Parts: sequence; C-alpha cells; structure tokens
Amino acid sequence: MYFDIQVNGAFGVDFNDSSLTYEQFESSLLRLKGVGVERLLPTIITDDVETMCARIKKLADFKNTNTDVMQMLAGIHVEGPFVSPVDGFRGTHPRQHIAQANVKDMERLLEAGQGWIRLVTLAPEHDVGFKTLQYLVSQNVRVFAGHSDASLDCLMGAIDHGLIGFTHLGNGCPLEMHRHDNIIQRVLSLSDRLTISLIGDGIHLPTWLLESWLKRLPTDRVILTSDSMSAAGMPPGEYWISGQPILVDAERRTKHRDHQYLAGSASTLQDIDRVLSRFQCSHAVKRSWFRDNAESLLFD
Repeated sequence: MYFDIQVNGAFGVDFNDSSLTYEQFESSLLRLKGVGVERLLPTIITDDVETMCARIKKLADFKNTNTDVMQMLAGIHVEGPFVSPVDGFRGTHPRQHIAQANVKDMERLLEAGQGWIRLVTLAPEHDVGFKTLQYLVSQNVRVFAGHSDASLDCLMGAIDHGLIGFTHLGNGCPLEMHRHDNIIQRVLSLSDRLTISLIGDGIHLPTWLLESWLKRLPTDRVILTSDSMSAAGMPPGEYWISGQPILVDAERRTKHRDHQYLAGSASTLQDIDRVLSRFQCSHAVKRSWFRDNAESLLFD
C-alpha cells in the first residue's frame, strides 16, 4: 500500500544507531509492514563520513541476506553530509559533520552501500560545479536537493545536470525568510521539473497548507513521506536519532532536546493517510502520492 522514501527509524528502533542489530531492524520492518508499508528507503543522516559508511554498510549487509522481510528495502536514502551548514537550513544535522560536497567522500559512501544507495539528498549550492551531482547521476543514483538555500539559478543549473527532486519542502529551512525570494517559493516555481516530497503529518506542515499544496501541485510531482524516526508508533517520551536526544510530546511533535527544530516525525504513512482522510482526493491520486510516484521516480 505504501512506499516510504525516508525512514530514519520506527517502533523504538533508530536506523542511525551504530549498535543497530539485524533483529532490531527486522522487528521494525515487520511492524512497518503491519501498518501498510510495503517498500521503504531506510535513511542514513549526517555524521562523520566513516560512521556513515559503517551504518550504510550494515544496512546493505542486512539487505543482502535476501530474506522476505528484507525485500521491503527498495534501497538506501543518504541525507547528508553535503547539506547547508547554515542554522535553520541544516535543521538537526550536526554542523561539525556537514561537509562541502565532493566526489571522493561520495565514492566512499556508495562503496559502503554495495549498490543499494538509491537516493541522495544534498544542497546543490554546496556542490561546486555540480560535480558530485553529476557523479551520482553517472552511478544511476537519484538526487534530491534538501536542507538547502539554493538560488533559483542554482536549482535550474542542478536540474540541467540531473537533479530530479526536493526533500521535505517546507522543512529544513529557517522559521523566518524573505517573503518572496525564499527556497520554498523557488522550488514551487519549478514544480513542473522537480518532484517534491512532503511530510504530511499535519505537524511539519499545517494541514491547511498541506491541503493547499496538494491541490495545486502536479499530482505526478508529489511524494508523501513520513521522515519517521524511532518514536514512530511509540508513546510520547524521549527518543534518539543518530545519537541526538529527541523529545516527543502528546501531540506527536518531535523536538530536539537542546533547540527548537523538529527532528524527523513520530508518524508512519498510515498516520499520514489518516490526516489526508479529511481532504477530498481520489484513491488513484492518493496511491500516486503514497506509492506510484516513488516507484516510477526511483525505478523507471
């Protein structure tokens, strides 16, 4: 029923925990399957490159066990470390590990992925000459911009070099920006050329804004994702993502213990489907947002 392109963890399991075991990972996948997730991209976020490589390799090794459960894995999504270091745009990505995009480190990450890295999110304004983007495209890896303040010219240049989407628009950006020339408006102006992922939990985007965008964006250019972390499917409390403490309140808001920024979500795509139940859209349209667009984007 669902294809989730950004899953940092779920049901108490953090996919970015260096001590993650196969049994923990399998348990989380089985519970995700129980709420309708048929395919997903486990997501590894910014850390030092060596640590990211070890985490990616572990997921690739799990995938290579070739069990029925591991067939849920459609690949791996790498978000970072080539994102904007600017506060607001970097979100909860740790500044000390954010790096300028470069092919050498990207080669290391892809090698660790053993051919399973399917999607990379980076900030194109921090990829000089779009060299890393071009390298990824040459390796048949899809590239989204995200945690980025790329100018309109930069976004258009990146599109010309193979950029195909934007990660969780409306998040990974400051609370206050220029009222007209900002990353949200730039990406929306390119919605005929970029596929836009949205976190549809009603928290990362207000429900009225989510509904407005879904009414106006091209149906085949939207992917709904959970961006879930270990708190998804769990009660309020303190959880972790890549060693960072995240507080989850009774309204399911995920807030870093030390600052104001959201840090992943505590929702699954089934929860997001419930949010959309109040909107008027056909089953075919919802299927495209929850599954079909991801399938075609990543595998056609």
